[in-house]
Amino acid sequence: IRRIAPASGNWRQAALPIQPRHHLIGWVLILLTGAACAVRLFLVRDVPLGFYGDSYHHTVITQLLIDHGGLFRSWEPYAPAVTFTYHYAFHTIGAWWHWLAGIPATQAVIWVGQVMNGLSVPLMYLLTAQLTNSRLTGVWAAVIVGFVSVYPAYYVNWGRYTQLAGQTVLPAAGIAWMTLIDSALQPQRSWRSLVRPLVLVIIASAGLVVSHYRVAILAICLLVAYTVTVLVTAWPIERRALIRFLTVGAIGAIGTLLLALPWLWRVREGQITRLTTNLVLNNSEASNPFSLETVGAAFQHGLFPLAALGLGSLLWRRQLGGIVLALWAYLAWMVANPQLIGLNGQGLISTFTVLIGAYMVIAPAAGAGIVALFRLIARLMITLPRHAATALVAIHLGSGILVVGWGSYFQATILDPAYQLATPADLKAAAWIRDHLPPDAAIFVNGFAAYGGYVYAGNDGGWWLTFLTGRRTNLLPMAVGFEATNPPNLLQIIREQHQAIQQYPIGSAEAAAALRSLGFAYLYNGPAANPPDEYLDPAQIDATPLYELIYRQDGVSIWRIR
Repeated sequence: IRRIAPASGNWRQAALPIQPRHHLIGWVLILLTGAACAVRLFLVRDVPLGFYGDSYHHTVITQLLIDHGGLFRSWEPYAPAVTFTYHYAFHTIGAWWHWLAGIPATQAVIWVGQVMNGLSVPLMYLLTAQLTNSRLTGVWAAVIVGFVSVYPAYYVNWGRYTQLAGQTVLPAAGIAWMTLIDSALQPQRSWRSLVRPLVLVIIASAGLVVSHYRVAILAICLLVAYTVTVLVTAWPIERRALIRFLTVGAIGAIGTLLLALPWLWRVREGQITRLTTNLVLNNSEASNPFSLETVGAAFQHGLFPLAALGLGSLLWRRQLGGIVLALWAYLAWMVANPQLIGLNGQGLISTFTVLIGAYMVIAPAAGAGIVALFRLIARLMITLPRHAATALVAIHLGSGILVVGWGSYFQATILDPAYQLATPADLKAAAWIRDHLPPDAAIFVNGFAAYGGYVYAGNDGGWWLTFLTGRRTNLLPMAVGFEATNPPNLLQIIREQHQAIQQYPIGSAEAAAALRSLGFAYLYNGPAANPPDEYLDPAQIDATPLYELIYRQDGVSIWRIR
């Protein structure tokens, strides 16, 4: 690191040929943020319920916060869980939207998620500008994350909103820590001048903890990368500055822990600490795969060569931002794959989580790559008339407008219907169920073993029936897997129930007998199928006299078990 950046001040001294004025940057960011949010809200204008599995438990949690007026412990009437220890910041904002504007939880989850997605634009600008000391690089990073990169925009298809919430807070926490570290290492700074950045560090870091536990670990990776880089390149450090740095760092960490302690103490009540301890202390045989499709999506639209060029440019110009980005990426990958260096903890953070969050490294690096290309153009224009600087600004603006225009169309088409489990047809069927089936009716819906069989998830809109109709089904919100339940072995009971039924074809007398013995009176099959190999096969069910068809409309079928 010292060979790349032998002088601690080098990274702060590199100037670009064009450094736009603050007011122009501000207006550009306002326009970019507004456009990004508008495109993302337009995308979900006709979406009645959030996509895929995560959206279900996010909606349930948001509704429970609304019903209880704040934090809760009982998940009734949606699940027999007796603790709530899941990270809740995202859901709290959704509840506030309901209280302020009357928006139902089903829509608040979607809208809050999409607005947070749009806020990645200004936040990525701030993080990039801080790391590279270049506002222009920050603007291009904002353009990339808002209009070019597949992630985080694609999160809408998975309902991956809490990870997005954590990655919304991460830049704020990261910038606060970087500012505190830089200030503490300046010999002329007084202790009093460090109070404000220290308070910001504590608030932002504690906020990140309750936003997403795993993203908080990724933020620690960023903090370690930045701290190591700054200390190595600035060494030797004056003793007084080093003591101040260590002191404020300890105060920041302890203050964060104390502020988050009431919630962390509560987390002990659920299953999170047990699951985490098992992962950290034991060698896990579970695989942590990643698909080349996920990697390709992270670097789609030419982001790989741009990021490589940008990272190389930052390192060549001896800017610490390049070292920090590279080291952050390495540490995040090692945290997700500790087995590569002989450590336990595989599965604590999945490789998938790191890859879909890699835009936080790719966008700044790719932004630096674009600026490097324009820097080359600027050098070629040195021999041109004095209007070359104006021409270069025009090229930046023109290129940005073209990219944003194309990117807006791309982002507006990113919604994948294959991930829509609950469709308008399911909403109609839910209304029919509320009107025609008894309140204590138990409905068996499509489900499959997820996360190594630890929990069961749904293939279609039947998963939402408990929330939409108040009727019991064979499925729970997946987040219940992190909680204590009544009875304590509830997940095992559900697992055994599915195995007892699904070991037989649905059209067999054995399957019908197992369903009746477990108290189920109805079957439900929706039009969606993700994954496609659903247990409830309408052809088999229709062909046997064991079931009576009582509803069929728009791809939804409901049968009574005779």
